[in-house]
Amino acid sequence: MIFFLLKRIILLFIILYVPKSFSVSENLSNVYLQSYSKTNNTLQNKNEKLAYALGVSLGNYVNQSFEKQKKMGVKLDKNSLLKGIQDAISGNLKLSHQEISSILEELEAKLKHANKIQSEKNIKENFIQGELYMKNFSKMKGVKKTSSGLLYLLEREGEGEALTNDTKITVHYKGTLINGVEFDSSYRRGQPISLMLKDVILGWQEGLKYIKKGGKIKLVIPPNLAYGEKEVNGIPSNSTLIFDIELLDVVNRL
Repeated sequence: MIFFLLKRIILLFIILYVPKSFSVSENLSNVYLQSYSKTNNTLQNKNEKLAYALGVSLGNYVNQSFEKQKKMGVKLDKNSLLKGIQDAISGNLKLSHQEISSILEELEAKLKHANKIQSEKNIKENFIQGELYMKNFSKMKGVKKTSSGLLYLLEREGEGEALTNDTKITVHYKGTLINGVEFDSSYRRGQPISLMLKDVILGWQEGLKYIKKGGKIKLVIPPNLAYGEKEVNGIPSNSTLIFDIELLDVVNRL
């Protein structure tokens, strides 16, 4: 039971607190390089060095977790945590397994509650920042706003047949957040994508109908026309999204 609970807590820590860019192998490598010169005289073999590197990596992770927890109002004592690790290794526990299980369950509930509060705060903040970005973008020359709230800047109209929801499209595109962070790009992959217009987000379904084959458009899409409050593939909840799209090919179904 206690092993199962510990696994749950560790998994929860990883979900809530490990940075998205965290890489175990990369982190271990960096830790090893930074600490090797200082410990080379005391670590006698490869196994000792590996264990030390893992220990430092764990320590860095725990330290990062503690700092993030503080910001969420969850404060834990580092010395007590280290003492707990030592006692677990030595088998000299100061609390019963039943007490430990109860405490860990309480901590898990507390962390989930804190994360929920932080998530709700982020949802509101992302919406506010998105509204501000759209307000400023709407003032740019050539930008138009639709009744749904979509903003678009027509860069090249293209020519040919108009699109419908049953149109198969081939596009090159780049998607960014309002802070400039790129979350997806067919250009970066070096391969355009083909799909049915009816299968994409509402902002695309509406916005791409303003261009034809060979056209190019910039879309600024509010959350209700994108992914709403869901977090999807590195896109924070309630995000306003920016897409630069080139419509390479169009196949309309008869």
